[in-house]
Amino acid sequence: MLFLGFLIPVAVLGLIVWAIVGFTRRGGSEPFTLASATALYARVLVIVGLVMSLVGVGTVLKAAFGFINIAYSYYSPAVYALAPQPGGTVAPLEPFPSYLEQQRSQDLVLGITLLVVGILVAVAHYFLARAVRHMVGGSPAWVTRGALLALTVVTAIAGIWSTALGLNQVLGYFIIGPSQSQQPWGESLGMAIAFVPTWVYSMTRLVQDLRSPHAGASGQGVVPERQDVQRA
Repeated sequence: MLFLGFLIPVAVLGLIVWAIVGFTRRGGSEPFTLASATALYARVLVIVGLVMSLVGVGTVLKAAFGFINIAYSYYSPAVYALAPQPGGTVAPLEPFPSYLEQQRSQDLVLGITLLVVGILVAVAHYFLARAVRHMVGGSPAWVTRGALLALTVVTAIAGIWSTALGLNQVLGYFIIGPSQSQQPWGESLGMAIAFVPTWVYSMTRLVQDLRSPHAGASGQGVVPERQDVQRA
C-alpha cells in the first residue's frame, strides 16, 4: 500500500527524535531502569497498534467506496468508461476486469485484519504500560507525555496529507470529470476519515495536558511572593 510506504518512514523518524529528546532532557531525577524501557516499548506499540487499526479502517472505507462504484477506489480504463462522460454515458467495450472485484475483496479482508490486530496490539500493550507504571522509573514524564505528542504528530501528518490529496481527487472527479490519467480517490478519502478525528482528539488531549502543569506552576509561584511580603 502506497499510504503505508509514506507513513512508516515518518513514524520511524518520529521515534528516533522522541528517543533522543527523552534521553537528553529526562534529567537526573528520573532514573532509566528496565521499567522505563518497558514503558517506552509499551507506548510505542500502543501507537503502532492504533495506527494499524486506523489504516485498517481506511482500507475498509476504500473497499466500501468500491462497492458503491468500483471506479471510486480502483483504476481501470474499462471502469472509467462506465462513468458519466460529457454528452452522455459511454458504454464500455467489455466488462470491467474481474481482478478488480478480487482486489476489492482482498482490501476488505486486509482492512478488517489490520483493524482487529491493531486493536489487540494496542490494548495488550496499554495494560502492559499500566502494569509497570508503579515500578521505579516505570512512568517517566518524557515517555507518558511523549507518547501523546508522537500520536498527535503521526495522525496529523497522515490526516492532513490524506485530506488534501482526497479532496483534490474527489473535486477533480466530480467537477472536471473522470479521466484515465486521474487516480481513484477512495483510499485517500478513507484514510482522511480514519485519521482526522483521531488527530483532533489527540491534539485536544495534548493541549489539555499542556495547560495543567502551567496552571500548577503559576499557582506555586504566587505563594512564595506572598510569604516574602509578609516577612518584609
